[in-house]
Amino acid sequence: MADFDLIIIGGGPAGLTAGLYAARAGMSTVLFEAKDVGGEILNTELIEDYPGFESVTGAELAQKMADHARKFGLRIETYAPVKQIRLDGDRRVVELADGTIHTAYAVIVTVGGEPTKLGVPGEAEFHGRGVSYCAVCDGAFFKGADLAVIGGGDSAFQEGLFLTRFAKKLYVVHRRDEFRAQQILQDRLLGMDKVSTVTPAVVREIGGDASGVKWIDVQKDGSIERLPVEGVFVFVGFRPVGRYLFADHVDHDQSGYLITDQYMQTSIPGVYAAGDTRAQLAKQVTTAVGDATTAVLAAERYIEELKHAGRAFPKAPREVIARTTERMQLRTFPPGATVIREGDEPDYLYVIAHGDAVVTRRDATGGERVVNELHEGDYFGEIGLLTGEPRNATVRAKTSLEVLAMDLEAFRMLVRSSRATAEDITKVAAARR
Repeated sequence: MADFDLIIIGGGPAGLTAGLYAARAGMSTVLFEAKDVGGEILNTELIEDYPGFESVTGAELAQKMADHARKFGLRIETYAPVKQIRLDGDRRVVELADGTIHTAYAVIVTVGGEPTKLGVPGEAEFHGRGVSYCAVCDGAFFKGADLAVIGGGDSAFQEGLFLTRFAKKLYVVHRRDEFRAQQILQDRLLGMDKVSTVTPAVVREIGGDASGVKWIDVQKDGSIERLPVEGVFVFVGFRPVGRYLFADHVDHDQSGYLITDQYMQTSIPGVYAAGDTRAQLAKQVTTAVGDATTAVLAAERYIEELKHAGRAFPKAPREVIARTTERMQLRTFPPGATVIREGDEPDYLYVIAHGDAVVTRRDATGGERVVNELHEGDYFGEIGLLTGEPRNATVRAKTSLEVLAMDLEAFRMLVRSSRATAEDITKVAAARR
C-alpha cells in the first residue's frame, strides 16, 4: 500500500485548493510546502480581484485557505522542500530534501515558479513596498504615481499597458535598444504621451525611505541616471520550477512550463500540475484555483480506478496495473441498461467500480434466464477476449452501474504480465462457460 492516496507539492492557492477538495473527499492526503503556506500571494500586499473579497491581504487569504483545508483534515507540512519525484510501479515516490521518502498513487504539482529577479541593491528590501512582479496585482495602489517597468518582452509591455491606467508617468527600462515585445504591443504602449523609454539601460539600484520606493538608478551610455519613481515593476522573466523535480522525463514547453491535458494530467500518468507551473494563458489566483479543482477531481478518479484494477487482478505486476489503468474508460449505466449483449463481437473487459449487474443467457424458447449476478470488484467480458468468439451472455445493470472498460490491447498486456494473472483469468472464464 502507498503511504498516501495523494501527495500535493506546493502550498499556494492551487495546492491549498487541491488539498481542500481531497480532504473533503476523504482521501489520504499530505501537502508539502518548501516555505510557509501561501506561495507567491504572500508577496502581495492587497488582493482585490479574488471573488468574495473586496480587499484582502495576500497573507490573510493564504491563512484563510489553509485554515479551510485543515478544517477538513488536510495534513500540511511546511518547510518541507521536495527534492525529487520518481516512479515505482503504480506508485509515485516523493523524496524530501531531508531524505524522507513518501509514496502515493497520485501527485499534484503546484509549486508554481518564481519571477526572475534583477539582483540589485534595494530590490529585496523594497519588495512589497514599491517593488512588484505583478502589475495586475499591485498596479491599482499606485494611482497618480511615476512608475517604471523593467523589461522588453510581451509580459513587460502587457503589464505596462495595464499600469498606464494608474501611472502619471511610466518609464520603460530595457537593457537593449530593441524590444522583443510584439509590434502591436509596442505601438500601443510607446504611442502614449505618458510613456518614456530608457534604453539601452540597466538598473543598478533601487532606493527610497521608510514609506517605500522613491527612485531607481539606471546605467545608460556609461553614466548613472536617477529616475524618480514610486513603483518598480520587474518583468525580465519567470522561471517555472516544477519540471526540475522529476527524475523521469516530463513533457514541458520551451520555457519550462509543464504541459498538461484538459484534466491537468502531465505526460506521466497519475501526476498532475496546476497553477503557475503549467503552460497557461494567465497567472492569477483564480486560474490556479480552477486548475487545482480539475486536477484533484481527475486524480481522485485515477486513484479509484487504480485501486479497482489492483483488487480485480491482485497478481499482476504493479507497473502493468498502472499502464492498463491509463487505458481504462469509466462508463456509467442506469438500471436496466445493457453493457454487453449476447452474440455481439467482443471488444472490452469490464471491471465493476460501483453497483451490481445481472448476467443472462437465451434459452431454447427464446427467453432469457439469469445465470449470475456480479458486484463491485468483479470483472466480466473476459471469455470473448480470450477466445475471439462472440459474447455468450448479456450483462445488464441491476442498479446504477459504473464500470471500467479495458480495451483488447490492455487486456492482452495484462494476461501476458504474469503466469499467475493469466491462470486466474482463465479459471474465471472456464467457470462461467
